[in-house]
This record gives sequence, structure tokens and C-alpha cells, in this order.
Amino acid sequence: MLFRSELEVETGGRKVPFVTGMSNLSNQAAEYLPAGAIDGDPKTGWAINAYNETSKAYLALRFASPLETSAGSVLTVRIRQDSEVRRATMGRFRLALSASDFSWPTAEKGKEIPDAVLRALRLTEDKRNDAQKAAVAKHFQWAAPEAQAEVADAARWEQAAALWENAIPHVMVSEAVPPIDTRILARGNWMDESGEIVPPAIPGFLGKLDTGGRRATRLDLANWLVGPNNPLTARVTVNRVWRQFFGTGLSKVLDDLGSQGEWPTHPELLDWLAAEFVQPAYQAQGAHAWDVKHLIRTIVTSRTYRQASMSTAELDERDPDNRLLARQSRFRVEAEVVRDIALAVSGLLVEKFGGPSAKPYQPDGYLATLNFPKREYAASRGDDLYRRGVYTFWQRSFLHPSLLTFDAPTREECTVNRVNSNTPLQALELLNDPIYVEAARVFAQNILSHGGDWNRRIDWAFQRAAGRTPMVEERSALSKLYSKNLAQFQRSPADARALVHEGEFPVAANLPAAELAAMTTVARAILNMHETITRN
Repeated sequence: MLFRSELEVETGGRKVPFVTGMSNLSNQAAEYLPAGAIDGDPKTGWAINAYNETSKAYLALRFASPLETSAGSVLTVRIRQDSEVRRATMGRFRLALSASDFSWPTAEKGKEIPDAVLRALRLTEDKRNDAQKAAVAKHFQWAAPEAQAEVADAARWEQAAALWENAIPHVMVSEAVPPIDTRILARGNWMDESGEIVPPAIPGFLGKLDTGGRRATRLDLANWLVGPNNPLTARVTVNRVWRQFFGTGLSKVLDDLGSQGEWPTHPELLDWLAAEFVQPAYQAQGAHAWDVKHLIRTIVTSRTYRQASMSTAELDERDPDNRLLARQSRFRVEAEVVRDIALAVSGLLVEKFGGPSAKPYQPDGYLATLNFPKREYAASRGDDLYRRGVYTFWQRSFLHPSLLTFDAPTREECTVNRVNSNTPLQALELLNDPIYVEAARVFAQNILSHGGDWNRRIDWAFQRAAGRTPMVEERSALSKLYSKNLAQFQRSPADARALVHEGEFPVAANLPAAELAAMTTVARAILNMHETITRN
């Protein structure tokens, strides 16, 4: 995307206004018309935002009145590029002036009237196709002196209408059409329409849909899924919710509660929770049927959930996977939450609800292998950099590298149960990804700003990241790490400045760069602890 917010020309201390403009884009976005570059509003502009657009795009602007220059005249051109999208700037460009008032903007002599317009003019009006008529009309609007006032006025209204239209949320709505008959194919021949018609239905062993003899619809299926004669939906939902809080479902196989899956370790508990989910009865004040909040409240207020995750040698030998629930489970949080923890601990997390996808920092060229069309990635700015991981932009199967490292699925197929791994690459990710380096630096700023001596600062940092105070060995190790790095950064101020300026969040001006860089290494170590990203 290329974006120009405003373009101004000045000569002799006097601004020279523009009145209208045009470009050679074949797919011009309605909200980024040429008029946006000369309307004085920095929030609007002209842009190239279509894939595979011409590589030699130009914007031609017309002065409001003739501009007289001499050999000694100096024109100052200011191009403001204030887009919220990164990299939406011009790398190379060329400026040119034309002595002709109404010629078509072109660098080729003799092409002041485009070939397409000349070919159209050689035909009578009734023989021109739509493209030729459009070319003639566009050229007339640009070249006819008597039309300029109306053209400029129309451009302003067109820009305003496009911005107004773009501000209105649009929703795609599908309209139902008569369903296509599905038949049994004789020997798999899809062209043979003599087979018996198969009406919509559920598997016979699960019963029948009560439709009164009419053809079943998706609404009938939905009603059956949550109907009293179908216990599967509630059991499956409860099993998956249980997995969120204990790391493993009452039946380990989340995607198959049938005969091919695992029999629940506590079938009575699963049945009771499923019944409680469908029709709350236990402490059900304010609850309603199929109340997910009531289900979660029932689980997290139970004695089983509120157990400590500390184990014993006897428990580890008898029940290593904690299927008997004699303690709480310990497991690493999911990929999206890993980044959320780092942002929350550092104080960067923005808890804005809903809205467009956010684009955190990502390696350049990561989407280079995507074709048809080519993709470009530009990280977000401001608060959007620090939103929750669930809002992270996802391009086909190319999920953010940090999510991939922490076992998020690529969405090429439905994944009900994620498998957690523990790899060295995850530790390297937490230490070196700009997302986590910036979080560590801001965390370090807060540690240094907290006040007090070394012990009070480290106690505060540990309490914020791990919910406890550090042990003597941890305190000693971090003290040595800080002292070593402080000496190193004092010898190399450039390295200290490079580290503390990682990311866009402002650097605290009242903190010495060497001290902040040294504390950043301590914060990186704390955020890199297994305990920080583990649900205990």
C-alpha cells in the first residue's frame, strides 16, 4: 500500500493551491481518491491499496490558476505521508511540471491525447463500447476548460460520499435458495441421476428428526443438537470446558466421545455437569438453560479445582497424568496467552474488546512465499500493537511465528485439542522476539520506577510475574546477572541504547540507558521462566 496524506507546493513563501487531480490506477479505492491528497485533511489521502496494481503509478494534480516561473524560481514540494499503516510510503518518486494547461499527463511527447481516446474518437459514438466511452468521458473531464469547475466540485462530493460510505459497517448476508437433491450414485457415477434421493437426516441410530413429514432444514438439525433427546452436545461441551481448566478432559479424546474414544474417568461427574449445564439446579440463582458462565462458575469454585498443583512421589507413581484429580494440574498456557502474559506483566496489555485484527511485529518477508496475489505485512501502531493474542492477524495457514512456536494450529484442518510441546526454540522466542524484548524493557522501566532497594524491586517483579517472592538462589542469580550486564552496558553505551529502544513504546527519559538495559536483561530472564508461562 502507498499512501500520501497531503501534498503542498510553495513558491516565494506563498502556497499554490490545487483544484483537482487524477491518476492512472485501474482499481482505485473509493476512499482513497486523488482529491484526498489536496483537501487539507491529514486523515484522508490518495493511495494504492490494490494487489498487482501498475508499477508506474502517477498522480496528476492541476493548479487552481496558472503558475508563472522563471529560471530562478524555487518550488518547495511537501509530501506528507501520515498513514497509520507502516511501510505505506514512497521509496522512489519523480516530480514533473507541464507547460500545457489541459494536456493528458504523460512523459512521452505526442501522447498528450492517449491512444485509447484517439482510437475511440475515430469511431462514431454509437459504435463505441463501454470502455471507450469511459475513456473519452474521463479525458473530457480532464481536458475541457469549461468543465473544470464542475469536475472539481464533483470530485469533492465523490470523496465525501466515499468516506461516508466507508464508515458504514457492511455485513454479508446469504439468501437461501432451493436445495439441490442428493442421490445415491450408481457405481460412483456423479452424472447418473437415476439413483434414490437421500433426504437430510441424522444417523439412524441417533433417532429421527421430528419435521412433520417436510424436508429437514439446518434449523431442525440445530434444534435437535440442543434437544432433550440428544445428550451428546452437553457432554461434549462439558468435556472440552473441563480440559480448559485441568489440561485434560474427563475423556482425553475430545473429538470422539463415541465407542472409538476413551471412556470418561469420572462418567457420573460428566453426566452431572452435563445435566447442570442444560438445566441449572445447583446454586442456580440467575442462571439459565445452557449457561456457560454457570458451568464455569461451578467448576472453578469446586474443591477439585482449588487444589494446589504440588505433587508427591506417591501421586506421581500412582497417577502421573493426574487423571484421578488428586491435585490440580500444571500445564503451559496456550500460544495466544503466552504473549498476553508478557504484555500484562509489563503493563503493556490493551484490553480493548472487538475490532479489526491487530498486527504485532513480525519478521520481514515472512509472507513472501504467498502468491496470487503477493502479500505485504505492516505491523500495527499504537495500542493495536499490544492487544490480546486472540486478535492477532492470521493470513491463511501463515499464523504469526510466535503462535506457531507455541503450538497454535495452522488451521488447515479443524483442531479440537492442542498438544503442548516444550522446545528450546520457545525459550529463544521469549528471549529474542521483539515483542518480548519490548515487553521486558517496559517491565524493567516499571521495576526501576517502583523504588526501594534491589530486594524490594526484585520482590515486586517476581510477585507480578509469578505471584510469589523469589528464593534466595533466584535473588542471588538475578543480582549477578544485573551486575554483569550493567558493567557491560556501561562499557558499551551504544549497545545499551540499541536494546532500550527496541519497540515503539516510549523510553523513560529519567532512567540511565545502561541501568535500564541491565534491568531489561533481568526482566527477560523473569519472563523466560517456565513458571511465568505455566498455569500452576
